[in-house]
Order: sequence, then structure tokens, then C-alpha cells
Amino acid sequence: RNIYLTIDTRLQAAAREALMAELDYWNNRLGKIISLQGVVIAMNPKTGEILAMVSYPSYENNRLARFIPAYYYNQLYEDPYKPLLNHAISGEYPPGSVFKLPTAVGVLNERVVTPDYIVEDPGEITVTERFYENDPGRPRRYVCHKEDGHGQVNFLKGIQESCNVYFMKVGGGYETEVSGDGLGIWLMGDYAKALGYGEITGIELPGEAAGLIPDPTWKRLNIGENWSTGDTYISVQGQGFVLATPLQMLVSVATISNDGVMMKPTLIKEIRDADGQVVFENAPEQVRDLTKDEVINIYDENNIPTGEKKAIEPWTIELTQQGMRLVVTQGTASVQFEGFPVPAAGKTGTAEYCDDIARQNNLCDFGKWPAHAWFAGYAPFDDPEIVVVAFVYNGKEGSTFAAPIVRRTMEAYFCLKNIDAGEACDF
Repeated sequence: RNIYLTIDTRLQAAAREALMAELDYWNNRLGKIISLQGVVIAMNPKTGEILAMVSYPSYENNRLARFIPAYYYNQLYEDPYKPLLNHAISGEYPPGSVFKLPTAVGVLNERVVTPDYIVEDPGEITVTERFYENDPGRPRRYVCHKEDGHGQVNFLKGIQESCNVYFMKVGGGYETEVSGDGLGIWLMGDYAKALGYGEITGIELPGEAAGLIPDPTWKRLNIGENWSTGDTYISVQGQGFVLATPLQMLVSVATISNDGVMMKPTLIKEIRDADGQVVFENAPEQVRDLTKDEVINIYDENNIPTGEKKAIEPWTIELTQQGMRLVVTQGTASVQFEGFPVPAAGKTGTAEYCDDIARQNNLCDFGKWPAHAWFAGYAPFDDPEIVVVAFVYNGKEGSTFAAPIVRRTMEAYFCLKNIDAGEACDF
């Protein structure tokens, strides 16, 4: 039987070229190898059809088709950038600020703050980090990515500027400004999982990773320590113990773009027998509708689930969409999307990391950690046809390294759409 994929080979080639061109540009501009690894995935958010899936570096299929040369396999196996791994579904990375979106939905749905509530961002805050209830704690400093801060920040500006201080305060609470623990780690995890993090998507590929949404129980069992105040503040920014695959991020952003309706990602269009007859035709599969399905736990005053659950109110997703629109018109990706003719929306992400490669280069000391680059976007804003996620290993900053890849992939999509309709390509 023959499997027909949802992949558009033309868009696949364009997405790969967009990734390679960006890697080449920065490696040449900076005069050294910055990155040799990345991912681009494109999907139709309304059907879940994967339109392109690029994992780089890869390998030559033909060289492994009849027999596997030992020298070639060892070369692939020993490569620190892991070309044998499909990074799109199996690579687990800190998601950085794109992960602020589940918290954004959560703080509105839980009435932690109102959309117009103003939080002050002076550029840094000092928090008393505690590991248990009566712990006297110790002061710990947290900074925003903008040294002098963003000043007065409301919900939309928090997303637009990816304001760390705003999300730390509403995510973990802060003195009298945001009461209690803010959204808190338990609800933060619930909203992240509702939007597709922390679980496999079920795409028709082997080796998919589940990522990690940590909580106090997980930390006690796996690290042997209590959860701390700082763990919450770091987690809300998609750092610390939080891990995600590029595919999970794609599904999460696609769900937001699709008004809370999550579609199962798929690569299979149809299957035909030897005579060309269709024996299986894939149909879009809805996983859940967050505005109708009750998937968020309700907790008592001791953070214990009551057994009752609730859905997410549609207006919270709509306001999150508006914040993502501001990202590309006035915010962290406005320069990269300037002049883009199709109304788009998105979210930048810059995620510090420490792995074997970073350790070998002595980059895991405090204050020296390198960063991955993320960008997730969709278009058109009012009726999404495509969602694209780009990840660049050691890409330093989401807006400069990853956002241009998403833009080029989107340009290719709309250009091909025009060509297929017999129209001129204006991109």
C-alpha cells in the first residue's frame, strides 16, 4: 500500500531553505559556527495536517537503504548535534518565553489580574526564595530582558514585549502587587497541559517525546528537593525544569489560533492499495475544545484538587491572540515582520540552556549560559491557515534568529497558494 502524506514538498523545501539560509547568514556574519541545528514545522491549525517538518541536521536515506555502512553510522551516532534524532518530535528543549502563553490564558481565566491591571517592571525584582512554609528564605534577584524595565505593563503589553517581570509577578505572586502565589505552579501546569505541553500528540511517527511540566511532587521524587519560590518564577518563563518539543509548541500555538480547539497533528492524507484505490482517507480529529471541555482542575485553599473541573472562557483566548498580534506589529518581532502583507501573530522565545556541548565550552557558569531561539506564529490573524514554529539551537534570540525563518516559510506558503490559484506571487 502507498501512503500519501499531508506534506507539501514545495513548502518543505522552502522551509528547509529558510532554516539553512538563516544558519548560514549568522555563522558567516559572526565569523564562527553559532549553530548547526534547527527545526521548522508548519501545520494547518484547523485540520492538524502537517505541511512541512524539517529537522536539521539529518542524514542521507539512500546510504542506509540496503545496508548500513559502519563508518557512516558511527559518524552520525557520534555527532553531538544528533542527526539520527528527529528533533521536531523527539528533541526536548526549554521553550522559553513562548511558554508564557499558557500562563497568559490562565491568569485571566483564574481572575489573578484583569486585562487592564498594571504591573510595574523596573527591570529587576528581588524575591525571598523559600523552600517550605516557615523558611526564612534568602533574597534572590530576577531580571527582565530589558535592563531598565518596561515600566507600567498590562496584560497585552506583557505579551507584546515578552515582559519577564510581568509574568513572574502574575505567575508566582509578588508582595502586595499580586496577591498570594499568583497563578501558582499547579494551575500553571494545568493550563500548559491543556494546551498540549507535557504529553505526546500521537502523531504517526515513532519516538515522540512527552516533554516535562514540573510540579512540587515531581521535584521531590526526581530531584529530592522541595519546590521553591524561584522554581515557579523560572518555570513561568519556560526555563528551569520545563521541557517541550517543537511539535508540542506548534500544537499549543495552533490551539490558541484556532480559538481553543485543539486538532491532532497528522502526516497521513490517505492510503491507497496497489491498484490506486483509496483504502483509508484521514479525517481531521479534534482532541478537545478548551472553551467547552472541562479540563482545568479546581483547587481548594491547600492546593488540593476538589475533583471538579472547568473550561477556559473564550475571551481569555481572544485577548491572548490580540497580544500575539501586537508582538508582530509593535513588539518583539515587529522589525522582522515589517511589511509582511498578510496579518500575522506570534510569540518570540529565548531559552537559556546547559547541555553537554555547552559544558565542553565552559558556558554553564552562572550568568554565561547560552540560549536557544524560538518563534511561533500564524496567519492570517483573523482566519488562520498556517501555523509555523522555528527553533534554532544556540540561536541566542528568538526575534533575530527564529522569527525570520517563520516569515520566509509563511511567504512561501502564501506564494504557493497564489500560484496554485493561477495568481501572481506578490511576496
